[in-house]
Amino acid sequence: MVLAVVASALAAAFAAVVAFRFAKSRRPAFAVWSFGLLVFAAAAAFQAAGEANGFGEVTFRGFYLLGGVLGVIYLALGTVFLLAPRNVARASALVLAVVTILLAVDAAVIPVDAARLTTAKGVLGDAIQHGTLLYIGVVLLNILGTVILVGGSAWSAYRFFRERAGADRVVCNVLLTVGALIIAFGFSTAKTLGIGSLDVLGGYEAIGIAVMFAGFLSLGRVGRHA
Repeated sequence: MVLAVVASALAAAFAAVVAFRFAKSRRPAFAVWSFGLLVFAAAAAFQAAGEANGFGEVTFRGFYLLGGVLGVIYLALGTVFLLAPRNVARASALVLAVVTILLAVDAAVIPVDAARLTTAKGVLGDAIQHGTLLYIGVVLLNILGTVILVGGSAWSAYRFFRERAGADRVVCNVLLTVGALIIAFGFSTAKTLGIGSLDVLGGYEAIGIAVMFAGFLSLGRVGRHA
């Protein structure tokens, strides 16, 4: 529970910092990233509540929808707004909004096997029927989101390094890439380990979001004069 609380608090603080950057720059990517981090913070809060009191249908549905399905893809949408043409980014946001509504409805009504919520594998997806819209959304959106988020950050790091745009930008994107990979690895590890491994997931989440936060805070601070 403690690790999930730490992950939620870090994500909320990260979201506030990014929102402040959006208020100064008015760049849409910052607004979307801030929203994605709030989604992540809410998912970790549902996880903490489930670990503390036992997962019921409400905590499971909230955690699975926000953390399992939507967290990564909204962070990836911020990367799309940063790197893609504006019309592509807006079209992607519209499509994702429709998909989010459909998945939220499915998450609210899908049957849940409460007996399986006592295990990490159940909380991470085995408590619902495979092949449903929600389950397919988890697989597809996480793969797509991770590829966009990690690929975009890695490409930006390479581009800034090649153009010698500043060590801080390289460090930022490297740490964003590493942090995202840590979180993705945490989910797969938690599902593999089974009972009790949600503690492991909380640890990966806290470390991953801390690494990403450190990367963002390095902008303007690493490799530059005050």
